Amino acid sequence: MTGDIVVVATRCDPASLNIAESLMSLAPWEDKGGLFASFKEHRLVILGEKLISLRGLEERLGRMGLSPELIVFASRHQAKDAVPRLCGHFSGNPGEAVLGGSDRELAVAAPKALKSFILNLAALSMEGFEVTVEATHHGPTDLSTPSFFAEIGSGPEEWRDPAAGEAVARSILELSDLNSPPFIGFGGGHYLKRQNQLLMETNIAFGHLFSNYQAGGLDAEVLEEARRKSGAVGAYLDRKSLRSADKRKIIEGLEEIGLPAMIEGEIREIYPLEIR
Repeated sequence: MTGDIVVVATRCDPASLNIAESLMSLAPWEDKGGLFASFKEHRLVILGEKLISLRGLEERLGRMGLSPELIVFASRHQAKDAVPRLCGHFSGNPGEAVLGGSDRELAVAAPKALKSFILNLAALSMEGFEVTVEATHHGPTDLSTPSFFAEIGSGPEEWRDPAAGEAVARSILELSDLNSPPFIGFGGGHYLKRQNQLLMETNIAFGHLFSNYQAGGLDAEVLEEARRKSGAVGAYLDRKSLRSADKRKIIEGLEEIGLPAMIEGEIREIYPLEIR
């Protein structure tokens, strides 16, 4: 990365604090007047409120003298299945807002940064943890700076696990620029198994990703916003997982906005994984 990376953590989230503490222990950070800490191109900001409810963050960072190229939210991930996970996703609401942010609004995604983060996590081979991307969900949605959530899941034991905190922290500190064309993706469960495999096994990156449960609300307007805010050059549909009506609606919407859809075999042939 060539510009500043602002890592935003919060004191009201144990996983967020775990990641922040690990970041501080891994590098010689310099305190900047109590507003943030600085190490090379990284800036660590610790807030007091929930990250998903933030609005006007960029203006707030600007008052600190920060104008980042990338924002990374250090966060917990919570799931009923309690599977230990290290994961990442973009924020946004393709439909009605449930957990923060505005209805039908997507934050600007950072596809290459998220791919780098996921590959970094996978390379650490954390025993007992699944590494995966998630579907786009929750706030903040009003960000024009590219961002993603870097998360520890899925319960209190994992949130406080020092090894998990260090893995996420290292993966943030080691973010790199990748030559990876961005796609948007559709279909599958919340953890998007096929898209996750393509992200790890081919050279493409993914911007906004939408699960089966979000597919019904994806009209051309939302698809165009996802394309624009991901910088997408193509789209991938997990066709077998999507209902026929939803699949047809998405394909028609992609045709309307002029974004080509590729099948898995085409992506693997055209965009083989580059050696890092």
